Amino acid sequence: MSVALFGGTFNPVHLGHLRIAVELAELLEVDQLRMVPCSLPPHREALSVSAEQRMAMLQSAVANYPQLVADDIELQRGGATYTIDTLRQIRQQIGSDMPLYFCIGIDVLITLDSWQEWQKLGDYCHLVISPRPDYALPSSGALSDWINQHRCDDLPQLKQCSAGKLYFCDTTRLAISSTDIRDKIKHGDAIDFLTPAAVVNYIHQHDLYE
Repeated sequence: MSVALFGGTFNPVHLGHLRIAVELAELLEVDQLRMVPCSLPPHREALSVSAEQRMAMLQSAVANYPQLVADDIELQRGGATYTIDTLRQIRQQIGSDMPLYFCIGIDVLITLDSWQEWQKLGDYCHLVISPRPDYALPSSGALSDWINQHRCDDLPQLKQCSAGKLYFCDTTRLAISSTDIRDKIKHGDAIDFLTPAAVVNYIHQHDLYE
């Protein structure tokens, strides 16, 4: 069973997240794409809703997508969230031979050298990078060298091994953000068609982001 991970705060999850997740699941031909909400993201300020609420919204959002799974592995661990710990834990679950893909945007990739043990990420997974406008790869330095060392442009080749490569793919980016959704709620504007109806209902029922 091959597995892909798609992490984030999901505060709240929205249709842009889901569109990318579905496309990645199809592209990588994985048995599961696990959407993993982080507990306490080290690089961000404290969140305005609880981890349990973010998880509940994510569970309702993926309910109708069999290939997508809401995974609370980081919430169960608690404390500061480090991706390297999550990858090690999932490797223990699935073994060393099965492909494991960690899916991020290029905006995240260019900050990777600020992450805990970032140069060891490829020991546990492939990195799959989605584009975002107005972001460019570093042209020099340790991160640039690491990207060039691990880059693979051959998707079938990527799928033949369990970890260690970095692949750039094209995914549909919808002009939706969690920040915009929260701002709309604060101003009393509708958020229909930006996030699944079940998430809209949950937000209203629990008076979130007001």
